[in-house]
Amino acid sequence: MTEELCKICKELDITIIPVTKQRGPMETCAINTLARILSDHGPEHLRSVLMSIVETENNKRMLVAPVIWAVSDILLAHPSWFGGDFLEAMDRIDLAEMHERAKANREAAQPRQAIATMLFDDLRKDFQPEEQARLL
Repeated sequence: MTEELCKICKELDITIIPVTKQRGPMETCAINTLARILSDHGPEHLRSVLMSIVETENNKRMLVAPVIWAVSDILLAHPSWFGGDFLEAMDRIDLAEMHERAKANREAAQPRQAIATMLFDDLRKDFQPEEQARLL
């Protein structure tokens, strides 16, 4: 693990654990995912992704690769969404439930993409209300 990744995890009180250990809140074994997002998109993006998960209600246990990637994908596609309103919207989202739904349908769609789609569908109600209204 790089020094920078270690620093970010420490800042956010996230513990890296072995794959063989049961994950608890604020723990992850997705070190390769974190390292890849950090190297591809930088420390600020990784912080935003992790904050979106661990600083919201009921999602502290969801530091799993498909969820981390999906949140990253949403923030890369819609960077202007990130901020207080985004974190408040994430408080209403149950990432564990999305993850379970995505895993149940993995024959049709990979969990990362399925979760990103579900996230977008929920979040656009807050951040693209005019587009949502056109679709109805």
